[in-house]
Amino acid sequence: MSQRRFHPDLHHRRSLRLPNHDYRSLALYLVTLCTAHRQPLFENPDLRQILEETWHALPARFPGVTLDEFVIMPEHLHGILRFDGSGRHPASLGEVIGAYKSLTTVAWLRHIKAAQLECPGRFWQRDYDGRILHDKHDLQRTRHYIRTNPTKE
Repeated sequence: MSQRRFHPDLHHRRSLRLPNHDYRSLALYLVTLCTAHRQPLFENPDLRQILEETWHALPARFPGVTLDEFVIMPEHLHGILRFDGSGRHPASLGEVIGAYKSLTTVAWLRHIKAAQLECPGRFWQRDYDGRILHDKHDLQRTRHYIRTNPTKE
């Protein structure tokens, strides 16, 4: 079997982030996180509980962040995060999402080990989608989308 060599012109990932945006500043974001291979893993009630509890604990971990709408679907979740940009070292969107994915994975791994379950331990898709909500109308449309998303499944 031949090994592929890294070639920077061929093997790179384009960033989904805006190059000139400060992801620590005052802003609202719609965040979408998906399971790897879009597997309906979030149908498991124990995993759903871990996802929900960890989401609601984010403001305690990141004081400049408040929560808005949130929904868990079988293979993805949507949430709105509000960053106020305050504090000495405000967290970035990437830091918050990275912590969320890490905390939920660790909690799930502990759960499946304690319950002796045969389940995939790592379940997140590699990246996330984070979209800036620009105004009140954008926020209202996004809230409506999140609230009605479960009815579209």
